[in-house]
Amino acid sequence: MSSTKILYVILNVIIILILASIGLGIFVLSTTLLGIEQNFVLFSEDVLTYKTEGMLYRYIFFKLVIYAVFVVALWKLRKATKLLLNNDFHNTELIMEMFSSGKLMVLSSVALWLVDEIGNIFYKRQVVLGLSEKTLVYLSVIAMGLFLMLISTVLRDTKTIKEENDLTI
Repeated sequence: MSSTKILYVILNVIIILILASIGLGIFVLSTTLLGIEQNFVLFSEDVLTYKTEGMLYRYIFFKLVIYAVFVVALWKLRKATKLLLNNDFHNTELIMEMFSSGKLMVLSSVALWLVDEIGNIFYKRQVVLGLSEKTLVYLSVIAMGLFLMLISTVLRDTKTIKEENDLTI
């Protein structure tokens, strides 16, 4: 099995798991907002650390939106990987999907990092200095997004060179 096929399968599994967790998050958030008592999922956030319950719900809503943007980035990467399986490296759609996936990965990682840090500072009154595991994950996702953008630029340049060579022959 080639590495491209393995990447395609891994992306499918990750997308399914993230969509399931987003669905569970929306379900728990909506049941809590509607006042329905539930005991099967406990919030990891303590409502008392926030000034109002509305702040907690906005915080969770922002995180869910950012996760949805990350799923879109993974979906675009999945489409690019599917195009890579055809060994057509000079495909315009492949280049655009890789570039937009990279941009969305960088955007979602920076946004999630900011939301977490703002939540820690203003709501929980904690300032975490140094590198934590979460920070390293955010930085690695940013690096992957920038790498995808770089590779798409390289592929775009090779496509241009290939088209020029095809015209001279």
